[in-house]
Amino acid sequence: MAKIDAILSERILVPLRQEWIIKGGRGTHDRSPFLLVRVRSEGIEGLGEVSGTYIWSGEGFETAEAAIRHVLVPALAGSELSPRRIRAAMDRVLAGFAFTKAAVEMACWDALGKMCGLTVAAFLGGAIRTAVVSKFSISGVAPNEAADIARQAWEAGFRKFKVKVGTGLDEDLKRVRAVRETLGGDVSLGVDANGGWTLGEARRALRPLEEMNISMIEQPLNEKHIHETAQLRVNSRIPILLDESVWTASDVANVARIRAADAVNVYVGKAGGILSALEAVQVAKALGLGATMGSNGELGVGHAAIMQVLAVGDGFDLKTYSPDAAAPMYYVEDLVEPRFRLEDGEVPVPTGPGLGVTLNEAVLKKYRVN
Repeated sequence: MAKIDAILSERILVPLRQEWIIKGGRGTHDRSPFLLVRVRSEGIEGLGEVSGTYIWSGEGFETAEAAIRHVLVPALAGSELSPRRIRAAMDRVLAGFAFTKAAVEMACWDALGKMCGLTVAAFLGGAIRTAVVSKFSISGVAPNEAADIARQAWEAGFRKFKVKVGTGLDEDLKRVRAVRETLGGDVSLGVDANGGWTLGEARRALRPLEEMNISMIEQPLNEKHIHETAQLRVNSRIPILLDESVWTASDVANVARIRAADAVNVYVGKAGGILSALEAVQVAKALGLGATMGSNGELGVGHAAIMQVLAVGDGFDLKTYSPDAAAPMYYVEDLVEPRFRLEDGEVPVPTGPGLGVTLNEAVLKKYRVN
């Protein structure tokens, strides 16, 4: 079997489009300090992306780069290009660093796919979806600005939305109401607090949100407060979706055990890779939870991995809980070709070998950080 010849990385920093900068309960996301990973084997190069941030996962490109160079390269050099074995080997030598491990694993999948002329989805059993409907995330800005963003996103082709809240309850409700009035009463609209509400604030928000026909409440309370979230759910007619509280399949099982949510938001990065993300989705399905795919603002490489998982995951409930599958469109430019775009309101799954994307070296050169 092919073996890993080299693992390389380079820092990148890409700004978001000014009008679509994300503000919410965990601060402002206006640029992405990510790490591009390359796994080389037998002349083939697989791509991966560390899309972690210090405020979210405790990983930035400095720490991810150090972990790869000083821990993962010595452990993995010469290893068989087997994503399952690579995952186990990384876990033996490095605690945490979920997004970093995910980047290396997705690069291995990409290299394997390129060697065999197959998509990652084909390796994982075959695609059951060729495209997905993504929701659009509206920033936690002033109500009139949020309404303008909603209008722009609608004109761009989006038909499902969520509004960032968790920045102050009164202003949150004004923002949601402004967006609802702009979009109309029947358009799918959720809210995402990113853990920014207290239990008292979340309880006070329930009635007004019900009156505004809100489809789901994402991560209303701090990620550690899942027992309090279970209390909130008892009083909520609106489904609760947990994100920051759920990283692994065991987290999914714990949420189901205490009935803290109706659904969970799975990430390739949070789970530590493509395989672990699919396992988390399967556990959710087995335990009666809905599942969808979330995003940490991935660029094209990381997003391509998300799309491959969405293509094959039969445990997803995407009609009820639409995924965050549009992250690269928030950026001024992307590092890959073809660039992800909406087609008839949907985001297509890449069909090329591996992850299905190639680097745009000219764009990469612009945003490389020395």
